Amino acid sequence: MKNKILKIFVIMTLAANVSYAKSNTKIDKATFQEIDASYSKDKNGVYVIENRIWKKLEGLDPVTFEIINISGSARRYLKDKNGIYSIIYSMDGDSDKLVLEKLPYDPQTYEVINQLYSKDKNNIYYSDRKIIGADLSTFQIGSDGFSKDKNNIYFGGKRILGIDKDTVKIIELPYIEDKNNVYYGNKKIEGADKNTFELTYDFKSVVNGYYSKDKNNVYYENKKLKGIDVKTFKKVSRLVDNFLIEDKNGFYIVEKDGSVAPIDGKEVDIENLSQLAIKTNLYHDKDSMYFVKNHKLVKIKDAPKVDPYNLSTYNDKYINKYDVVYYLDTDEGAFKKLEKAESHEFRAYGDTEYAKGRRNVYFKGKVLTGADYASFDMKYNHKKGVYEIKDKNKVYEIVKAD
Repeated sequence: MKNKILKIFVIMTLAANVSYAKSNTKIDKATFQEIDASYSKDKNGVYVIENRIWKKLEGLDPVTFEIINISGSARRYLKDKNGIYSIIYSMDGDSDKLVLEKLPYDPQTYEVINQLYSKDKNNIYYSDRKIIGADLSTFQIGSDGFSKDKNNIYFGGKRILGIDKDTVKIIELPYIEDKNNVYYGNKKIEGADKNTFELTYDFKSVVNGYYSKDKNNVYYENKKLKGIDVKTFKKVSRLVDNFLIEDKNGFYIVEKDGSVAPIDGKEVDIENLSQLAIKTNLYHDKDSMYFVKNHKLVKIKDAPKVDPYNLSTYNDKYINKYDVVYYLDTDEGAFKKLEKAESHEFRAYGDTEYAKGRRNVYFKGKVLTGADYASFDMKYNHKKGVYEIKDKNKVYEIVKAD
């Protein structure tokens, strides 16, 4: 019965798509061919379904067009004789538009190895990013995110500088070691004493793998936490938060860069202190919201009351409360409403001050004068290995890739 219902649904979908094709006067009906529920072609071009209408993907060659599926992944690529492409969504006024982005891969030799790795005649790629410095002829894919070539060992597609290839072993991912040092992912934990190094755990939390210690120091990821007493250090138990620690001298918030901000227990309800989202610089207890500035916890003036069902974060600077977007002005220590922002289609770019709504581009909560709305976006520059916040006229900010 289920199979019959599924077949009927597929037939209905295909029939509907064919009817949309017939209603599009630019499509050649005689050569129209349905490839799948999302893509079709005729003698003149390739089409993607957008808002229940076939939209032509300009520049694709219908004769050599094919879809590259990645086993076990929702990601797909498009290919023709001229290149490899991905489809991205770009905000455009009252609707999102599908944009064809050409990727810097050689179309004649490009092949998918597995969910994470792919290659062409020139490079090896990890999650679509070129593995810088990889030797193609000797490159080998290992397990647990590791790979190697004749010169280097890589973790997560990034070279581990200075590691001894012959003695490397896993402590517990993402922690690894060699005969001399300890590493967090591809980053060396500077100053860590290998002989006394150990991981710390909070078995009541789903967020582990951030803290470690040795006889001298406590570490957050690969960063040393200055001034924390090793013997009395412990992570304060939270289900999903990882920011709060304590030692014999008090409680602290751990910042992204490994700095610590002491907390005054008389002013803050530590027992109910939580992050609005993991790894953001926004915190709340029952009555107030806070952010860290200059390694001090600052109470936000006239902040909207925290409601877990009606308050969400875009990043450290922009939040949404009851479908109203606010910007955190850290100089004034207060949220400001973005009068012209439409929250249902609003996005912030990474951890930056830049954002985009249905009508405007924003910087520091204000409309960014002179920005080209249609082309403004954050895109990965494959040649430079960084993200760029840009429009057709200029690059506004470069963001380092993780």
